[in-house]
Amino acid sequence: MKRVVYILCISLFVLQGYSQTKYSVPRPTDIQKYQLAAIQLNSSYLIQISYARSHNNTVEEVGRFFGDQLATTWNSTGGFDGLVQGVLYMMVTLVPYGSVDIIVQSSDSVVCVVSGLFPELKEGGAVYGVTYQEYLRFWNAALSRLSEKFGAEYIQKDTDDGLKVTIRNKPPT
Repeated sequence: MKRVVYILCISLFVLQGYSQTKYSVPRPTDIQKYQLAAIQLNSSYLIQISYARSHNNTVEEVGRFFGDQLATTWNSTGGFDGLVQGVLYMMVTLVPYGSVDIIVQSSDSVVCVVSGLFPELKEGGAVYGVTYQEYLRFWNAALSRLSEKFGAEYIQKDTDDGLKVTIRNKPPT
């Protein structure tokens, strides 16, 4: 009887080894999911730029188109405050390894620094044929266009500390 149980146990272990599959579903943590999603999101913007350029459109044209599309879904009832909060939220999602820090704010303007914006692209030279400077031009065109729709002005400058972003509410004319 012991021999039968012993052979049965050995057989089960051998069968278990053969039943293991080659692939398994990854189980990343929530932080890892966010980091991977942010990288994929940033990469999708590069693909949009690359695709548009393959159809003889400039980075600025695709950025303005993207800004127009954003404006159609943006909460327009939030006004200037909603614009600023939405852009800050957007920036935070783009920098899983960086930060967004407000350095100056008032009722009609905000200045923040976005650090760690797509370091893989900045350090890597180009991805999908798109450089870091083109990526920044895309965002400048997109968020300038979105801000215009809200009567605001968007200004960005690449600095040693990160991307310095200013959003100002324009007085009504």
